[in-house]
Amino acid sequence: MKMLEWIMVIVTGLLLFSTVVCGLWLRFSGQKIEASSLDFHMIVGLLAVAATVVTIILLMIRKG
Repeated sequence: MKMLEWIMVIVTGLLLFSTVVCGLWLRFSGQKIEASSLDFHMIVGLLAVAATVVTIILLMIRKG
């Protein structure tokens, strides 16, 4: 279980980092943004939220 928690923490961190970097890139690039690009970034953001929720639940189960 501890290994799963570490894997989820790492995956969550990477997804959150990429969400922030991609969001800043979209914001400050100054280029026209295609719909497919927005779809990709929205999926990465949703995966980050889902991974965060799963990680929090795993850590709460371990502490409880």
